[in-house]
This record gives sequence, structure tokens and C-alpha cells, in this order.
Amino acid sequence: MDSVVLTARVSLEDGRYVAKVDQLPLEGAGDSVEQAQDELIQTLRGWIEFNDTTDSLEREMEAIGFPGVAPETEVQLEFLE
Repeated sequence: MDSVVLTARVSLEDGRYVAKVDQLPLEGAGDSVEQAQDELIQTLRGWIEFNDTTDSLEREMEAIGFPGVAPETEVQLEFLE
């Protein structure tokens, strides 16, 4: 698999913007849409790095519906409105 596209959405919750990945329990928050998106991107990077170093990324991605993820697979994050 060459690339995987994960989707995310930003919503306003209790006066803060919260960005969440649809397929994973990851989120980022901030005072603006951009801050929430940036925080989510950093959170996703950390999640990928952790699972990559523990050799569990392929298994985790398969569990959310993306079988065949290899070390060279590009993971993209797409924000939907």
C-alpha cells in the first residue's frame, strides 16, 4: 500500500476548537481551527512514531481498516468540514 488517507474534522466544543481523527481516538485542541489542526497533526505523528518503534503500526492500521501498511506507506491526514 503506497498511501493511506485518514480523515479528521474540527468542531467547536465548550469554546475551544477540537480536531478529531474519524478512524482513531486521537484529538487536538486549540483556540483556533489552525491550532487544533496543528495539535492533531503532532498527536498523529507521535502515535505513528510510537507504533512504528514498537512494530505495531501495521497491526493498528489493519484494525482500523487499512491492511497492508508497510514501513514506506505514506499516511496522510485530510481535514473535512
